[in-house]
Amino acid sequence: MKMGLLLFSLTISSLALATGDLSSRASTEKWGDNIQWLRLLQYDKNTFGGYTSPAENPAFFLHPEGKTNPALELQATISALLDPEKKIKSKDGQFNESAACVFPARKLWLEKISGQKLPSVPCERYERFIEILQPQSLTYVFSSYYLNNPASAFGHTFLRINKSASARDGERYELSDYGVGYAAVKVSDNPFIYSFLGVSGLMPGTFDINPYYYKVREYNDFESRDLWEYDLNFTPEEVQLIVANIWELISAEFNYHYFKENCSYRILALLEAARPSLELTKDLKSQVMPADTVGTLYQQKDLVKNIHYRPSIRATFDTRYKKLGPAEQERIRQFARTESLSQLVAGLETQQKRDTLDAAMDYLDFRYPKEILRKQGAYLFKKDILLARAELGGASEPLTVPAPWNEAPHDAQGSRRWGLGYREWNSDRFYLLDTKLSLHDLLDPKKGYPPTAEITMGAFSFSFNPDNEEIALDKATVYEVISLAPVDAFNQGFSWRLKVSVERGYENGCTTLCRWTELSGGSGITKSYWNDLDLSLWLRATGQTSPDFIGDTWKIGAGPAVSARWNRDWFALFAESYYRYDYKGFEHEYRQNTLGVNFSVNKSLSLRLSGEETNSVQRGEARLLYYY
Repeated sequence: MKMGLLLFSLTISSLALATGDLSSRASTEKWGDNIQWLRLLQYDKNTFGGYTSPAENPAFFLHPEGKTNPALELQATISALLDPEKKIKSKDGQFNESAACVFPARKLWLEKISGQKLPSVPCERYERFIEILQPQSLTYVFSSYYLNNPASAFGHTFLRINKSASARDGERYELSDYGVGYAAVKVSDNPFIYSFLGVSGLMPGTFDINPYYYKVREYNDFESRDLWEYDLNFTPEEVQLIVANIWELISAEFNYHYFKENCSYRILALLEAARPSLELTKDLKSQVMPADTVGTLYQQKDLVKNIHYRPSIRATFDTRYKKLGPAEQERIRQFARTESLSQLVAGLETQQKRDTLDAAMDYLDFRYPKEILRKQGAYLFKKDILLARAELGGASEPLTVPAPWNEAPHDAQGSRRWGLGYREWNSDRFYLLDTKLSLHDLLDPKKGYPPTAEITMGAFSFSFNPDNEEIALDKATVYEVISLAPVDAFNQGFSWRLKVSVERGYENGCTTLCRWTELSGGSGITKSYWNDLDLSLWLRATGQTSPDFIGDTWKIGAGPAVSARWNRDWFALFAESYYRYDYKGFEHEYRQNTLGVNFSVNKSLSLRLSGEETNSVQRGEARLLYYY
């Protein structure tokens, strides 16, 4: 009994000495200000010079003031790591574990900076986590733009934790890796509420981790989005620290900010924590676009080792279709209309049947992703095709889909833009200054962006009239999307457009420039030629309201429009003619013809000329645009 008490006393004394020693060193050497410590807990410098961690749940901190005081949080962490008997309850309340099991990244960092080993304790859950992941290296993944979902319209990025090569055959099996993402927790199916909460930062955001095959299924197959994979050059120790930090952050909660602290920002912050010399988030724009973060990583010396392209199911089908002979291609086009298996291969040679059936299965994967995933409808039909293909025997040659390097996000021009220009409008002269916060319009070079879409958010144009010295806001585009969906034998979808803006002009009988608020949209059919020319026929509708209008303060109307767009390399042209009949307003008939051309000087500079005639009022502009 006496011996037990003695050992207990010695243990307590040793613990107190160790704690006191480390605590003293941490205080003397100011470890609480160490950049890596600050980044592990994602502290941000606040307005008053202090620090605040964006993590919201108190359980992420061991000191009551840990959210705003890195030094106190460090002292509390040292005490907890040196006391294996101290237990911390997990986020769901199911587990009580030692601090070393809950915060393994903090332990790794403290051992590194102190140069001494801390007490080791069994951590069953964390050890199982590492055993499943088998982390060896990291890959940054960009999922291409998806206009059908506002949350994914600007692309998405996540991190892939790579396993080592298989011990059985030495091959790497990427689908068995794991993907780590940061995303908003969906709190509403209403897109307006979802958008408001996301933009205002009122939606919770968390890290999640899923098998990579799940991510591929979601993006490549279900949403038909290409994946661009950037292998990163991190040391094994850095990979170990990042994975440990992920374990800690999975239990943390943040406020998700759609434009700033979003999926890309949080992943870059993870990478910075592992290598203090990296400055990835410091110079990011106020609106963090996923494609911009790919460019940021790519510009870091020796950080990106390799780039890989993983094609969407649509790209896979297109490639397989183009490899078919004319007779088989005709059968596939017919199959897209009739979906008749008997007509698909009747009269073809055996190899032709194999190739045609392979293409038909890819077509069904692309055309009916939801049914295939849920094993309904087309899934059963695909099984019939699969049986027919199996009866033929013979292996199909592996299909290689060439990477569309002109769409690679790391090579895109900047998503933001400044412009200086000159305008003549209804005999008045103006000097112009405009800015666009994001992202890409139909006249910008296509490289690195969706080739048939415009996504503009936050574009403002100001003018100065030297004759009357008036400075005015000419245009504020809150949101504008034009999605050209070229129809072909396999896609009969509609193009669409939507715009919310405040504009200025000679509308509705205004004798001088007046300003109005506009909500407009439309749907149409687009046909593409040579991958560069898009011809569209639209039905457009427009609603406008302004206290400056003559008579009624609002008007609404609809009418047809035709547009043509050519965009190749350094030159682009967009022309549109729009007729609208207004139900209300000073004038019932509205006619507008527009023409714009863009000469791309280099990745950062363009010269843009545009002309417009609206109900006999003419406007001509010239702008020099700078992209960054």
